[in-house]
Amino acid sequence: MLFLALLGLVIFGPKKLVALAQDAGKMLARLKKVSSDFQSQLQVEISATRSDHSMKPLPVANSSDK
Repeated sequence: MLFLALLGLVIFGPKKLVALAQDAGKMLARLKKVSSDFQSQLQVEISATRSDHSMKPLPVANSSDK
């Protein structure tokens, strides 16, 4: 890990490395928000699907059907 930090410092320089780290942090925050939004929407859809299925009456088996 230290090697990668030193390599980044040598390649990009201290000012550019700070800017890249900030951009990476912002991108990770956006990704986390999108992931959280997707997960909550998925939970809403799953709950709606479950409630739709639980409201339907179950078929009654008749002995005359056979």
